[in-house]
Amino acid sequence: MSAATTLVPSDPTGVTPVEYARRLRALMRERGRSLDSVARRSRDAGTPISRATVHNLVTGSGVPRRDSVVAFLRGCGVPAREQIPWLIAFGRVYPDPGFGGARRPTPVH
Repeated sequence: MSAATTLVPSDPTGVTPVEYARRLRALMRERGRSLDSVARRSRDAGTPISRATVHNLVTGSGVPRRDSVVAFLRGCGVPAREQIPWLIAFGRVYPDPGFGGARRPTPVH
């Protein structure tokens, strides 16, 4: 790895929507997964998402649904216990207005 390579930690805490997407992408790379393999493995885990949804998650396109993030994490092979910080961070980055939170932020590209 060259000195010019920037590592993006896959720790999701304290991030913005754009950074959350970058860290999902870093997680996917850490786990050695591709867009197709995440989609396939999510289906095998019983929580199918499409390749397009995986792409949207790792590029920060639109506002993701929580169940899509769960499917993504399963597709990356993240054990349930290790999904907790990702889902807590998701709730902070994309608060649910139905529970008294602010409106979900629009991702900045």
